[in-house]
Amino acid sequence: MKLHFRSNDLEGQLWQQRTANRLRQALGRLRGLVARIKIRLDDVNGPAGGVDKRCNVEVLVRGSSPVTVSATARSWQDSVDAVASRLRQRVASQLHRATVVEEHAMAHAHVRARMAAPGHGIRAPRRLRLE
Repeated sequence: MKLHFRSNDLEGQLWQQRTANRLRQALGRLRGLVARIKIRLDDVNGPAGGVDKRCNVEVLVRGSSPVTVSATARSWQDSVDAVASRLRQRVASQLHRATVVEEHAMAHAHVRARMAAPGHGIRAPRRLRLE
């Protein structure tokens, strides 16, 4: 699993290891299915303060489309925790959807195989016998 980290804030950069550890913990056993995690911590308002600490995470799950989760809070801890709690649920849901689609495709594979076999599909019209 590759980890990419970016932050526009010096304090946010100090959160790199804590954020990575928190996300690994949140993913649990699912992290073996993760190919890449992109983490971005931004202080939206800069020194103005307020609810402006944004954590944005994109997870690339093997055999599935990327999962993106974002949260904005008053502190880095709160934004990272909010993303971590949503992340596991979203990745599990994405894997479930991919499994359902795959099972559906496999269940209908025999129908497609029969239709592709010679003698199936569009047939030539019968000739009428005129006597």
